[in-house]
Amino acid sequence: MKPLSYILVIFLILIINLSFVSSNFVCGFVNNSQEFSSSWANVVVYFEENKSDFTECKINPENKFCCDLDNISSVNFSVGKKVFAEVFDEKSGFVAGPVSLYLTDAGYDVFPEMKLEKALTATFSDKNIVVNKSSILINLSLAEKYNNLKYVLNSSEGYLEQEVCKNCTDFEFLVPLFKGKNELVLISNGSREISEKIVFYNLDYFNFNVDISCDKCKLKKKFFYVPSGEDIRVYSSFNSSHNISGDFLSCFPSQWVLLDSLKAEDFSVTHECFREQIINKKEFSVDYVVKTPKTFIKQDYIFYQKLNEYDSLTKIRVFKFKLIPFHKINSFEKNYSDEALAQRTSPEEPIVLSPKEDYLKLVAIFPKQEVLESYSDIRFETEKSGKEERHLFTILTTLSNSEIDRIFLIFNVKKGKSIEIYTNDGSKRIDLEVYEESSNYTSYSVSVNEKGPFQVRIF
Repeated sequence: MKPLSYILVIFLILIINLSFVSSNFVCGFVNNSQEFSSSWANVVVYFEENKSDFTECKINPENKFCCDLDNISSVNFSVGKKVFAEVFDEKSGFVAGPVSLYLTDAGYDVFPEMKLEKALTATFSDKNIVVNKSSILINLSLAEKYNNLKYVLNSSEGYLEQEVCKNCTDFEFLVPLFKGKNELVLISNGSREISEKIVFYNLDYFNFNVDISCDKCKLKKKFFYVPSGEDIRVYSSFNSSHNISGDFLSCFPSQWVLLDSLKAEDFSVTHECFREQIINKKEFSVDYVVKTPKTFIKQDYIFYQKLNEYDSLTKIRVFKFKLIPFHKINSFEKNYSDEALAQRTSPEEPIVLSPKEDYLKLVAIFPKQEVLESYSDIRFETEKSGKEERHLFTILTTLSNSEIDRIFLIFNVKKGKSIEIYTNDGSKRIDLEVYEESSNYTSYSVSVNEKGPFQVRIF
């Protein structure tokens, strides 16, 4: 996509001003759920007379939508008719509403606000990789309009279909598990039908393994002791009794320097990971070389492994002098921020972040392909050197570097001021283009391929 196209896309998704829409539009606002953003969720709008003939539109990153009633052919637009709107997003499993309004001649009509919620929320007594289990306990919560449930279970040993409950909102039940792969499809229905697929692996055994190799490296009381400022080789692997599929992650602390030719990806504010897509394998391994941080006080770090929802932590203690009796514990985080909501994204539906800092107006992350769930945030820092302030920001996202096409940035500067953007070390200046101007501000834009950190100079 060319830069001009990015600008047009951003303009369209951000500016749904109700004064711009025609009298045949109906609009509304959808609040986020506690865990998930409503951005790009699908809204269905229909007349009371014919629910099967409907029009659809997307919720933009400002939580607004506007649907065109002219797209409904079976019912003519007229004042006084009753119109319904609801969120029904099969891919993400989120719903809201329905809400209704009576059409007026006011120019456009606005629905009551809705709030996004999961049609079905399932929690499990175990993770999706289990060892020698005959069943798994599922706790389920169903949305009001989707409160009939059944499940379908496919495995190498057979097929099972079971009705679970009718007119239920909270329910607990056991699902049998066969050896190997079990594909469970939960189906909730009422006015509409929505489903969610979960894959379980019931194994005879499953093991994560981490080994660390260097001249002075030792395993002692479940800790790997490794010297500071040294090159070490890390071996990360798993082995299983049955074939298994999923994303295998092997993660190391961000303070450690990768010396290998392999490419690691951001995982959180504390860790980077190697990611490998596993397809029907009983075992897999990766090895790489990293340099440990230089430290005087002993430092404890975490190595992290994950396959699907099954994970493991390995403690590493870095030392300069073994006889120092105390040590510092470094944190391990799986996410970027408690405020970051899960979002769906695609090449036509970017992740749009509206930063709190005045100088950065907008960040839009365009992926190469559809991603059903991701987390993104921005970290801001300010460094002072004498009278001069240096602004830094870093784009944090669970999208890997290989999944991102580019990142589109818009900066805001008061008239009479100038702005320059550099890579963090100041070695590369990033060229900006004028995006738009107002009486008080000039906006600049640029597309980048890196997440930062970026250095901002305003003068």
